[in-house]
Amino acid sequence: MNHYSWLQDYLARLDGKEARREYYERYYASWHETAQKLAEAILESHRMLSNYSVEAHERHTQLTRSFFTSVDSIIRAQVESNLAASRRLAEQAVKGQEAAQSLTRESANAYMDFLDSMFSYYREIMKTTESSRGRQPRF
Repeated sequence: MNHYSWLQDYLARLDGKEARREYYERYYASWHETAQKLAEAILESHRMLSNYSVEAHERHTQLTRSFFTSVDSIIRAQVESNLAASRRLAEQAVKGQEAAQSLTRESANAYMDFLDSMFSYYREIMKTTESSRGRQPRF
């Protein structure tokens, strides 16, 4: 192990206990520094991921709100259109009923006038016939 030869030389030159303590402090300090850099990198990536997640959630919320707002607007417009169409239909139905009642009334009046004219004509004929015979009409 060529890798540790410098360490062995170092330890041989220094007092055994002190040299080991120094070595372990440097060794663990470098590990601690590396671990701390790794932790900071992980923390930074979590922050970035968290920020991205919050932004994505906000975009999703805006998109959802926009969707439901547009659907609500479309439904409201459709309801208003249907109400207006229903009112127009109801008005046309009332006008149709009024026209039918007027037509029925006019037809009944015309029929009554027709019948009255027939009976009047019959009465006149009867009066004329009765007068020519010298009798009085029975009506």
